[in-house]
Amino acid sequence: MRSTPAATARIIGLLTMFLVASVVAGALFAGLFVPAVAAVGGATRGSITWFNDLKAVPPPGDLSQQSVLQASDGTPIARFYAENRIEVPLKKISTNMQNAIISIEDARFRDHGGVDPIGLVRAALSDYLGNGTQVQGASTLTQQYIKNLYLEQAVRRGDRAAQLAAVARDPSRKILEIRAAIDLEKTMTKDQILDNYLNIAYFGNGAYGIEAAAQRYFSIPASKLSMVQSALLAGLVQSPLTYDPVRHKTQALQRRNTVLARMHELHMINDQQYQQAVATKITLRQRFPQSGCISAIAGLGFFCEYVRNLVAAGADAFAKLGSTAQQRLDELDRGGLTIRTSIDLTTQQAALKAIGRYVPIGDKSRVATAAVTVEPGTGHVLAMAQNKTFSPKGDIGSTEINYNVDTSLGGSAGFQTGSTFKAFTLAAWLNDGNDLGAIIDASRQSIPVDEFTQCGSHHVRSTETYDFANSEPNAAKRLSVLDATAGSVNTAFVNMETQLPLCDIAKIAESIGVHQAAPRTQCPDQSSPSGIPDCIASLTLGPLSISPLTMASAYATFAADGTYCPPFPILSIKDSAGNGIGVKAPTCADNALDPTVAHGVTYALKGVLSHGTAQGIDGIVPGHVAGKTGTTNDSVDTWFVGYTRQRATAVWVGDPTLHGSPKNARRTSLNGRTIGGHGYGEVFGATIAAPIWAQIMKVAVQGTDTSDWDAPPGDMLGSSGSTAPPQTGVPDVTGQAIGDAFNALQSAGFSPRLGGPVNSNQPAGTVASTSPAAGAGADPGSTVTIHPSTGTGGNNNGNGNGTGRTRKGRPPGR
Repeated sequence: MRSTPAATARIIGLLTMFLVASVVAGALFAGLFVPAVAAVGGATRGSITWFNDLKAVPPPGDLSQQSVLQASDGTPIARFYAENRIEVPLKKISTNMQNAIISIEDARFRDHGGVDPIGLVRAALSDYLGNGTQVQGASTLTQQYIKNLYLEQAVRRGDRAAQLAAVARDPSRKILEIRAAIDLEKTMTKDQILDNYLNIAYFGNGAYGIEAAAQRYFSIPASKLSMVQSALLAGLVQSPLTYDPVRHKTQALQRRNTVLARMHELHMINDQQYQQAVATKITLRQRFPQSGCISAIAGLGFFCEYVRNLVAAGADAFAKLGSTAQQRLDELDRGGLTIRTSIDLTTQQAALKAIGRYVPIGDKSRVATAAVTVEPGTGHVLAMAQNKTFSPKGDIGSTEINYNVDTSLGGSAGFQTGSTFKAFTLAAWLNDGNDLGAIIDASRQSIPVDEFTQCGSHHVRSTETYDFANSEPNAAKRLSVLDATAGSVNTAFVNMETQLPLCDIAKIAESIGVHQAAPRTQCPDQSSPSGIPDCIASLTLGPLSISPLTMASAYATFAADGTYCPPFPILSIKDSAGNGIGVKAPTCADNALDPTVAHGVTYALKGVLSHGTAQGIDGIVPGHVAGKTGTTNDSVDTWFVGYTRQRATAVWVGDPTLHGSPKNARRTSLNGRTIGGHGYGEVFGATIAAPIWAQIMKVAVQGTDTSDWDAPPGDMLGSSGSTAPPQTGVPDVTGQAIGDAFNALQSAGFSPRLGGPVNSNQPAGTVASTSPAAGAGADPGSTVTIHPSTGTGGNNNGNGNGTGRTRKGRPPGR
């Protein structure tokens, strides 16, 4: 036995703690030790008085918990946590587990008042007789709970000094812990303390609390833990690393059997149960939970990250979660929130299936696809998919870039929209008092840039000439705005653009949420780096890089009779207790667009599907539909954006890979490539994007209102008084032999020519479609291009006449 001044002081300190704890807790035999303490320590009475006056307020009992992200039907999508913990009430923790933890950690838990005098004496004697380096077996479950609370709160504050203090082997900390434990037992029942302890304790391998531990090691809830499983977990809390059953099975087995022996000694289990239990091997059925979006279900990793980034950026919408981005993310990782989103899993699955059918994940072509569906009138995001897996690996089939959203929300820099932007020019055309029947001279293909007006009489300052063309060089030279929209005739829309102030187009687009995906100032007086510049002659042909979510939301405004609702994916947020947390969702703007203008745009865009560049697509989606194809120079980016009354979907297809040196890096065309196992010639918005859109919408519209919209007023449909010669409707030769189609078109007064083949449900070698499309008006004698079918499926119109592809005059690369 040692006898040194340091050892004497040590045991005095321990016995003094025992004394004061005994006095306060009312232990009947405390007096047995008073003479010894008084003889050695002296001022015992003063120590007791000091202890009684000591204030040790336990920290708040709120613990870091998992937050769960849910689909609209409550299905969990993903979980966020800094500590993998799921709080459960004691009634959902098996009795086996309760008995096991009490037996090994605090056998007299039900009898003491927060401090166990016998345990303190045992610790003091053990320490005195041992090497004097640590206290052994002195802490009750109540004291351990207090210590863990101090540690938990220090971790949540990021206070490293407080974290070290919470676990320091220091008598003063121990005394505060004892004081707090005694006070806590006056306000909480034993069951409450046991429940709290089992929810806060760390069980190793990232499992905080018994529910997470049961799932981590055995893939079962804590309510189903057996006696053997409970003993294994109870043995972990003393040293999760030493007794880790994954890495150190021998030590874990020995520790488990120690717990079982203690349970047997305390008559919690009988002889037979004990013998069977210690003879049982350790059997784990591990579950490897992952925090964050990488583990999201249903291809929703990108959507999940979009929500997380939105919470971080949403100072107004999510102010109740914190005033800074870091505070809001901390609440997401530790607050035990339940976040119900607007995602519709049926629509999401349809999007994944449609994308996978045309451009599978990991396709050798490296072509990417993104699709997003929103609800007109609410802005709810119903689906968000792409043909990549959300992962930092960055291989051919994975990325962390969300192609559907802006750069600030984890997206790319956006994609040039091609002719899908024409819808905004059309809206400005109608808003400025023009009509759909107006005849446009589409013959000009070269215009001095200074002929374009920015605002009022202020012309664009430039000495350059803007040269442009149609994808079909022999498109009609004079045609109505209605036919120009259906056929997506570039020359018509650029000539319309010369009759409008560019700022009118910019303002109309911005009023319904259109903005660039990444800030880029392109005009000297541009009001916002993300806004729409009004100094670009090619504006109507879609040179700006915009995200699919922005395009879907803007088109949803047409669907909702002019009401613009900013996209928003959150339905509700609840705290860990189930109480609602206020979310300030963005407000919809009624009449952001004049309802008659919205009806006029829709009226024109319906023609795109019925007899225009996406002919045949409307037959796939039940009800009334409207939309627009889009194709950029050399088919680098292709689009289809369309809608019904209650669903709007944007689909983008392109190769985002940059080729060449960093200084001259550029993306490549989709033309002439094998994509999804199919060889393509020229690729337009109607070739891949439109069929994907149709397959998504066929499912998305089920159970929704697909009735027609109100017609625009008569004066918006009427002619502007032009004396242009009447046009002839193009005959429908779909499905005919090529020779028969030539004869039919010649008989109707047109000049037929053979174009490139397209994917179609028509038999191979027969006519898939024409450009201009069947039913479209065209000048007598003008060229009609025949597109043969490959017979490999798809839609009945792959031509994409004038879908926004210009040959010259585009602004510099993105």
